[in-house]
Amino acid sequence: MKKVIFLLLLPLLAEAVVSCCNCLEPVIQHYTNKTISVSNLDNSAQAPIISLSNTVIKKAYGIRVQLVREKLACLEKRQSLFISSAYAFDCRCPPAQEYRPKDSIVSVKIYTQQAFDNTHTAGSDLSVYFKVYKPHYFTTIDDYVTKTPVVLFDSKELQPNIDFLLMTPPAMNVEHKFKIQLILSDGRILEGETPTVKLI
Repeated sequence: MKKVIFLLLLPLLAEAVVSCCNCLEPVIQHYTNKTISVSNLDNSAQAPIISLSNTVIKKAYGIRVQLVREKLACLEKRQSLFISSAYAFDCRCPPAQEYRPKDSIVSVKIYTQQAFDNTHTAGSDLSVYFKVYKPHYFTTIDDYVTKTPVVLFDSKELQPNIDFLLMTPPAMNVEHKFKIQLILSDGRILEGETPTVKLI
C-alpha cells in the first residue's frame, strides 16, 4: 500500500522539486519554412565559404541553401499533468521557448540546368552526387532530412544554412547552374537557383 501511495505522490513531488528552481512556464511557438536563397560555395580552404567568383575548383564545389523560417503568431503554454522525467530530480529548468514546425522538409532535390556529364543531360537529378556537410562530417541528403531535429529551442536555429558539397565532379571544365528544391510536408516547394559557375 505504501508503494502505491508513493507512486501516486511521485508526480507531485517532482513538481515540487522543479518549482523550487523557479522555472518559468515554457512557451511553445510554431514556425513555418518560408523561403530559401542559394549560393555557390568554395570548399578549397579550411571551411566552405560563399564564392564571389564565377569560377570554382570542381573538386571543391558546393551549394549553400539559406533557409528562412517565420515564427507564427500562435503561442501556447506547455500542457502536461506531469513534468518530464528529464527534469524531475534536478534543478535544470526545461527550455523557456520551444519552436515546433507547422511544416517540415520531406525531400531535397538538386537538378543540373546544363548537361553535367555524358549520362546526365540538362534537367537531370544530381542529388546523389551531393552530400550535406556539417563541421567534421558528411551525411547523405536523405539522412539529413530524416534525422535533423525539427523541434528547436533557440530562435537562431530558425535561419539555418545547409551546405551541399559535390562529391562527384564533372569530367569537363564547363559552366554549370543548379536548381534546388525543398519539398515540404504541406505540399509546397521552396525553390532556388545557383548563379552560373564554371567548374575547373
